[in-house]
Amino acid sequence: MSPNKLTRLVVQSIARNMRGFLFSSIGIVVGIATLLFFTSLGSGIKHVVLERIFVVRLLEVEKKSYDLGGGMRSGGLFGSKSLDDRTVEELKQLAGVKDVYPKMKFTFPASARGGKRLLGQDMTAELIADGIPSELVRDEVRSDLGFEDWGAELSCAAETPCPDGFSCEAAICQPKACTGADSTTCTGFSYCHATRNACALPIPVLINPTLLEVYNSSVHTALGGSRGAMSRMPRLSEDMLVGFEFDAVFGESFLGRAAQGESTRERMRLVGFSDKAMNLGVTVPIGYVKRLNARFSGERAAEEYHSIVVETSSNDAIAHVAYAVTEQMGLSLSERHGQAQRAGLLIMLITMVFNLIALIILAISAINIMHTFLMMIIERRRELGLMRALGATRSHVRWLVLGEASVLGLFGGSTGALLGYLTTRAVDAVFNHYVAQFPFKPDSLFLLEAWMLLASIGVALLFCWIGALLPAFRASRVEPASAISGR
Repeated sequence: MSPNKLTRLVVQSIARNMRGFLFSSIGIVVGIATLLFFTSLGSGIKHVVLERIFVVRLLEVEKKSYDLGGGMRSGGLFGSKSLDDRTVEELKQLAGVKDVYPKMKFTFPASARGGKRLLGQDMTAELIADGIPSELVRDEVRSDLGFEDWGAELSCAAETPCPDGFSCEAAICQPKACTGADSTTCTGFSYCHATRNACALPIPVLINPTLLEVYNSSVHTALGGSRGAMSRMPRLSEDMLVGFEFDAVFGESFLGRAAQGESTRERMRLVGFSDKAMNLGVTVPIGYVKRLNARFSGERAAEEYHSIVVETSSNDAIAHVAYAVTEQMGLSLSERHGQAQRAGLLIMLITMVFNLIALIILAISAINIMHTFLMMIIERRRELGLMRALGATRSHVRWLVLGEASVLGLFGGSTGALLGYLTTRAVDAVFNHYVAQFPFKPDSLFLLEAWMLLASIGVALLFCWIGALLPAFRASRVEPASAISGR
């Protein structure tokens, strides 16, 4: 039997049994809609928790606060293994490690002042900061200034010109001389440094989205009920803040002065947002932190890192790398990693439970389809017998029944996927309208991808074939003579 003839027979058969066809598809539609709804919900929640709040593929290694083992590489009861360049190299040698990024915090007091353009008046606050390598976040920076260490010695050549405000001398970028009133020498992002009388580039700064979420959802709401200028502070967005500049005073703040060195004032510029930046504070290229720590706290403070971020080659390597870090090297993982593991496991279990419910609905639908097709075979016994008598083989009859099941699966799967999609949109609309703003509130609770829609239709086809398999073989065994004679 040719595919065209089979298609015509399937269409004619469905048209004659449209009521049974529609009733059989109800379970498939509900099951597929439920499956798509909970799968996309689980993916959406996992995306927010494990990509925005916790980043599972990145392990943050810390020094143990104490170690009672007193053995091998640790410092025993009085300390633990130091986080320095040697440790960084050891971590790079571990199997499953893709790259390693050290982090270092300010070890001296600092303060920040600015904000008049956004808030209507300048404000002064304690400045908490850490540094990370530029390579860790280079793809996330949205500013033309970039997240680079402009304070380091920059080499130059014809193919690598100097940045704004610098000129190439003996293959090294040197800042151009300027005066405080000079407005033409320092071009682009550069500015004239008041004490050095030379052009300088602002220190690029990253902020964690958590800080912005906390301000918009909590601080802004609390200040709205206060008196004075603070009550008029606006809600902020990433687009509003990128490019924002402020002054930083290093070596002096409300907490006091640094142990050594004279305080200095530098300009800083916000160049982007990243979940790899510290939660409450700002993050700058690590070269700035090393030089400032050495200046205000001594050389030792510039040699030891406060933590090290380890990027694994794949999710499968996380367990092996975590074991090597903790058991072989005597280091510890941040609490954030443990929270990410627990959150991921909880989301996976909840998603599995709801998907199991959807699969149970589909299994019940398959049983209903089996029952429907068996009843249809009884009703069409004479028709099937006549087909056999006219030359149809058992294989032709089986393909006819499976063809009807395929149409049922495509119809039920497509309708269920559409119903599931519309349900997600409706839930998102209710969620965004009635649920108040909170930190990390997503624009959508669902992460719906193309493969989910295709998989939904595939699952519908599978369960329809399972339900029609037995009826197809039973239909193919109908004897022409007994069917036509009614026996």
